[in-house]
Amino acid sequence: MHKRINDLSHCVRQFRKFTDKEVDKQQFETRIKACEACSSRSDTRCLQHSRVCADFAKLKEHWCEPWREVSPEGHQLKEWKNKFKGKKIRLGICMPTMSMGGVCRGLLTMMNAPVKHGIEWSGIAINNAGAFDPETAQRILQHCPIYCTKDDSRFQGLVTIVDNACQIVVDGSDVVKLWGYIHSNDEIDAVDWSAKPILIVAHGQCDWTRKNLAVSLSKGSLCILASVSKGGVKCFPDAIQDQVKVVYNGVDFSRCAPAQGRAQIRQEWGIDQNTRAVGYIGRFANDKNPLAAAEAVRELGTGYHAVYVGEGYQQEQIVKGVKKLCGDRVTFIPRVEDIGTMLAALDCMVLASPSEGGPMTVIESWLAECPVVSTPVGMIPDLEAEHGPLTFGIPVDPSPWEVGEGVRRAVIGDERIERARRLTWELFSSTRMVRGYEALLRG
Repeated sequence: MHKRINDLSHCVRQFRKFTDKEVDKQQFETRIKACEACSSRSDTRCLQHSRVCADFAKLKEHWCEPWREVSPEGHQLKEWKNKFKGKKIRLGICMPTMSMGGVCRGLLTMMNAPVKHGIEWSGIAINNAGAFDPETAQRILQHCPIYCTKDDSRFQGLVTIVDNACQIVVDGSDVVKLWGYIHSNDEIDAVDWSAKPILIVAHGQCDWTRKNLAVSLSKGSLCILASVSKGGVKCFPDAIQDQVKVVYNGVDFSRCAPAQGRAQIRQEWGIDQNTRAVGYIGRFANDKNPLAAAEAVRELGTGYHAVYVGEGYQQEQIVKGVKKLCGDRVTFIPRVEDIGTMLAALDCMVLASPSEGGPMTVIESWLAECPVVSTPVGMIPDLEAEHGPLTFGIPVDPSPWEVGEGVRRAVIGDERIERARRLTWELFSSTRMVRGYEALLRG
């Protein structure tokens, strides 16, 4: 164990303030007290900074985490935020591609929020045409341009081609959200990220999210941190988790109002009113465990029918697997905007994913009073710990029997359905979401 000298009074006696670059006596005392309790101190020296503690502590420009002072970057961020009091903040986004996933859905939800706010959308930079969705792009273009460095026929003329898309967005923005990269590349390496603050958001709780955050945090020096769930905060490094603010996803409430009647839709699906319709809504990808709903339908037998709404790059494989499980007791529907009609015709919705951030399908189901069978993912554990059961819970990696039991309980229903609806009205509006991000950016 390193020997320590309890020399606070000695340090203070030796300390004299000679220039305006040095701290005052009170701040110096506070710093030295923290140094004496620090594990990096040996005698009078700091092993971390390789300096005598008193000499290091007396300069204003120096900073050390044990002092519990605002970092130099924190001061810079505060100065940046002060510039935008009473002004609009231009927010740009840099991400790999533009598909209709949760991130793009959340972005459109904020863009279309029916409330005045102080965020202006400056542009979106994408890196490639993989999973590019023209319909989503057309909606985005109503609010801001989309840029890419390489052209592709899949863009259908909707994307502006420039030399470095990310740099264009950085130059035209006051703050930039960097999301979706788990590896760096030549384009983002060439960007001057230190020119603007970076908004970094944890949209999940898995290893992919940790890798994504690591790449984003390695760029620039001024970072504004957020997560769509409390669980997502833990994906950030331990030292900065206390700087992360939770901003829940919001949904467009108007999407959840049915445009057609339940009986009409179920007739189109070829099922009667006594059959239980078990839904899966979302991206057709194996990491979402989409076969769970079909496994439950097979487990429960006659009187249950699977309904799959969505699309995705693994669609052919998943459709084949669902048909093998359910036979003719399944209906497939392409992605729709009228999600309220789908939810009104379902008897429950299944989310068996092993990891999520803030699943919007769950929020929309709650609002539509469609019972949710779900694993404990995303913001669900946060909310259930505070408000009581909101879903008909199943474990991660559930067996067909466990999903089937969840479905059986859900179609009977209880008070949690109404509890979830009330909570959704309170916490998950598009207005609350966009104002939450504006408050975060303004500090």
